Amino acid sequence: MMDMAELLKRKAVVGHRGYPARELENTIPSIDVAIKHGADIVEVDVQVTIDGVAVLSHDDTLQRTFGSPLNVRKSTWEEVKKVARGRYRVPALREALEFVAERAGVFVEVKHPEDAAVVWRDIREAGAEKWTAVISFYDEALAKIPGYKGLIYAKPPGRVVEAKKLNCLLVLPRYTLATEKAISLAHKLGMYVVAWTVNDPTVALNLWKRGVDGIATDDLEAVKPTKPP
Repeated sequence: MMDMAELLKRKAVVGHRGYPARELENTIPSIDVAIKHGADIVEVDVQVTIDGVAVLSHDDTLQRTFGSPLNVRKSTWEEVKKVARGRYRVPALREALEFVAERAGVFVEVKHPEDAAVVWRDIREAGAEKWTAVISFYDEALAKIPGYKGLIYAKPPGRVVEAKKLNCLLVLPRYTLATEKAISLAHKLGMYVVAWTVNDPTVALNLWKRGVDGIATDDLEAVKPTKPP
């Protein structure tokens, strides 16, 4: 069985929201194209409907992605799944996990801490615990997760020590915070480092040289060739 720790040990290119440079983010076509273009891990964002269904969406509303003002968090799954933009629609997290089916690892970002229990239930019921990690900016979301998890941060001085206290497998700094010192500290504490979001091959090469274990990108074809052999 595929294992998230093994993927990160071998260095990983992460498709940020699938492959948004080619397909609409957080949709099955975006995940599909990301895997076909060699993503080792696919990252998705989750919102939970009013009736408790975890679905793929970065924002609370579908305005930016689907041109619909529908607020996912105030709507039922029946309402959300009717929204479409051409061939795109909003998938449930369970559907996305079943589609990936160990062909890649998955990062599931929890945008609201109260959603963590629903997300973990779906991961567990899909049998995806070994190849999926829950990631979040929120400590309280990760505190509720017994499996693989990672703390995201975007501001200095970073949050490596806090991540260790939460028993995280990895930390996910904004790429500008993925310094040699921070990477070294994370590794010393037994955690992997995945930097985000990098679309420039030169920046990616510098990050690999510093020792990151993964890079999240919107453009897999730009960053995948920079991955160390």
